[in-house]
Amino acid sequence: MLFSENLPNLQSKIRILHAIPSEQAVDIYLTGNLMGENLVFSDITCYENISSDSYEVQIYSAGTYARPLFSKTIEILPNTTSTISIVSLNNNIDIFVLNDASVEGELTSCFLRFIHLSPNAPLLTLSLPNNTILFGNVEYLEKTGYYPLSPAIYDFKFSFSAIIGLSRYISQKTLRNGKFYTIYIIGLVNKEPNMGYLMVEDGR
Repeated sequence: MLFSENLPNLQSKIRILHAIPSEQAVDIYLTGNLMGENLVFSDITCYENISSDSYEVQIYSAGTYARPLFSKTIEILPNTTSTISIVSLNNNIDIFVLNDASVEGELTSCFLRFIHLSPNAPLLTLSLPNNTILFGNVEYLEKTGYYPLSPAIYDFKFSFSAIIGLSRYISQKTLRNGKFYTIYIIGLVNKEPNMGYLMVEDGR
C-alpha cells in the first residue's frame, strides 16, 4: 500500500521583487541555487516551487559570484507562498518577506493588499476616488492584510497621509472574483527613479 496521498504538501512557492531604487542589476541565489538573474529595479519573477527548509538568501552584483552584497537565512515553511522583496533599510540592502495568499475553493469576493516600499516616502494612504479609505497611514515595510472587494474595474488613489491634496491615481484595474492582489508602491519621492507602483496577482 502507498501512503503518498496522505502525506502533507511540503512544497512551497516563492518569487522575488527587486524594490531598491537604483540602477544596479543583481542575481539572487538561495543556498547556492540561482533564483533570479540580472534583476533590475521593479523586476518581479514568476513563482517557483521550492521545498520547505532553511535557505540562505544571497544577493550578488549581476554576473558575479565572488562576494555577496548581502546574505541572510530565512525559513520557508511547508505549503506557503511568499514574495521576497529586495529593499533598502537604513541605506543598506535588506529583504522583506511577505506571505502571499493562496486560497483554493469558491470565493465571492476579490482581495487587495497595499505595501509601501518607497524608502523616502512618508506614510501612505490608499483609497477609492470617493475618498473611502482602504488602507490608511501605511508605514514603510508595513505588512498589511487583504481588503475584500467586489469584483469590478477600479480606480484607486494613493496619497501622502500628512499632505492634503497631494495624490496620485492608479486607474482602470480589473479585480476578478476569487483572486488576491497586491499593490506595491516603489521608487523615490522627488528623485530618480520616480515613485510608481506594481500591481500583481498573488498565489498563482
